[in-house]
Amino acid sequence: MNRYYNPFRGPHGSAYKLTAMGMVLLLACIIIYGVSHSQKITKEKGSSGPIPVASYTLARQDMNRTISLSGKTVPVSQVDITTKYAGKIAAVRVNLGDTVEPGQVLLLQDVVDATLSLQQGQAALLQATADSRAAESQFYANLKKAEVDYDMAKINYNRYQVLRDEGAVSQRELDTIYQAFIDAQAVLDNLNSQNVGSVPASIAGKYAAQDKADYAVHSLAQQIDDMTLRAPRSGVITYRNAEAGTIVPANTKVLTITDTSGMYVDCALSEEDVAFMQMGTPVTVSIDSLAKTYDGIVTYVSPAMNDADKTYAIRITLQNPDALLRGGMLAEMNMSVLQRKDTLFVPKEALDVQNGTSRAYVIRPDQTVEIRTVQTGLMNDSYIEVTDGLSEGDVIATTNLARLKDGTAVTVD
Repeated sequence: MNRYYNPFRGPHGSAYKLTAMGMVLLLACIIIYGVSHSQKITKEKGSSGPIPVASYTLARQDMNRTISLSGKTVPVSQVDITTKYAGKIAAVRVNLGDTVEPGQVLLLQDVVDATLSLQQGQAALLQATADSRAAESQFYANLKKAEVDYDMAKINYNRYQVLRDEGAVSQRELDTIYQAFIDAQAVLDNLNSQNVGSVPASIAGKYAAQDKADYAVHSLAQQIDDMTLRAPRSGVITYRNAEAGTIVPANTKVLTITDTSGMYVDCALSEEDVAFMQMGTPVTVSIDSLAKTYDGIVTYVSPAMNDADKTYAIRITLQNPDALLRGGMLAEMNMSVLQRKDTLFVPKEALDVQNGTSRAYVIRPDQTVEIRTVQTGLMNDSYIEVTDGLSEGDVIATTNLARLKDGTAVTVD
């Protein structure tokens, strides 16, 4: 027999146990309700005053967009100097880093063989000139003789006609004289019919041979001149692959002249931004490696899209580059471009967009809120244009929008 009495044992022990558990649950519910009701009352008491908000006053002004660009600096000119003809290099007059001026001799190729060919061509030209003059003299001598022979044959024929009529000569003799007259006329006509334009054919052929020899001489002289490589413009020698005594093929790159007196930066612009880009727009170009900025201006905007990357090329020319700038340096630019003149716009965070509808929270003079539906237009990184629903001078809330309703009292921070 158990010495201690247990009220939960025996025939009524289970009922006592259930009753106790029910009382515990009821007590827990009362506590939870009390705590939540107390928090609700505290929250309502805390929210009963005006809601603090930041504000923005609408005013008509120009709406700008900031466009960020990057690219690399490019010298205004970089010219490769190549050999036009194959041959041996006789001398190189410049080294890497040398500054050159237009017309300065950079490299000489050996011209001994070309000079010999030129002398041969000059001799051929003299021969062709002599041949053309001899042909001209011979032709006009033959023409003069043919004219004299024709005149004599004609006179002789006319005389023999008279003699035949008088019976002094026979018809056969007259026919012989007539044949001589016809032969002289044929020779003269043949000479007069050989012209090519206004020049007799025999002389024209000699003139053509003379011109051909003259062209050959000029071509060889030009070749010799082309074998002296000169600077086409001022700049600095930035590439050299030439040594005296080396035999190089035609069209070999031997030198490069880089002109850094001018610099530009080529950038790619998106379709969204190109509509706002104008020629002549001033730009501040930042060169991080130099920790310097330079003034620039937009000098080119491509009229066509690059199909490869769907962008438009623009060129920004630096206006006062200095000796520190070099090609290939990274350049960054932030450009402010005009989107719309004299328009209304608001901060992006000032609009509440729900189901495609934009709403603004207008602060009335009595410091209460009026919710308005607005129509929007252009946008940039920070602002959205408002085309309808708000007017110049309206004050709108920009913070705590989730707590605002029509008629909510606010205080402007």
